[in-house]
Amino acid sequence: MSPDARRTKRPRTRDYETAGSPAAGSSSLTETRRHTGRPATGAAVSAVTALSPDMGFVVLAGVGLASLRLTHPVRLTLMWLVELAIVLVYAGSGKLRSSYTLLNLGRGLLVGIVVSLPLYLAAPDFFYATASRLYGIADLQVLLERAVFIVPLVEGLYFRGAVQRERGLVTAAVLYGLAQGLIVISAADSYLWVVVAVVLGMIVAGLLYGYVFKRHGLTASIACHTAVSFMLFVFPALAMQVSGWLV
Repeated sequence: MSPDARRTKRPRTRDYETAGSPAAGSSSLTETRRHTGRPATGAAVSAVTALSPDMGFVVLAGVGLASLRLTHPVRLTLMWLVELAIVLVYAGSGKLRSSYTLLNLGRGLLVGIVVSLPLYLAAPDFFYATASRLYGIADLQVLLERAVFIVPLVEGLYFRGAVQRERGLVTAAVLYGLAQGLIVISAADSYLWVVVAVVLGMIVAGLLYGYVFKRHGLTASIACHTAVSFMLFVFPALAMQVSGWLV
């Protein structure tokens, strides 16, 4: 090796995903100042601060309450878009990074199936009715897109990838439950006990997804959520349709 090569050689570094740690990318503004010789712009600081996960939830709750007069599908789309916008801003800070292995994806799917299958077997009609009210079951493709692809991805990125990284498992689970209560309130026909039951149930689900996130990473948590949504919301409608074909 030439003397110039030896002088310019740098030690290799590796970045690892730490499921619960916000340290990765947390000094992005400091790095900007170090490398450019000037502080980060006020607009960049304001954007990251204004739509932090905490303030993002305030915005989400405000949109959810302000849109109660809209139809349920429109409210769903609007709240998903708000969550996605918060995630994109948070990702711009450099903190939202993830890696995955097929083994961890499999673990997430397995946990989701093991947890949700007994629930489905215990109350298939209940989950069929829930899927009908929340997402609509007339078109299985639309139901699949909403319950299996959109919801686990957007909610996983926001509540686990952003909120849990910053505020911890319990806070993320509680906020997740409250957000689900906001979502179903327009489809609950003003039955307060239904909303309360959904909030409590979704807090438990949020603890499950958050635990998988801490143990196996963000993508495993999203896989777990995907399996639960499929078993509890898509499979009942699919089974009902198949049974209708066979009769």
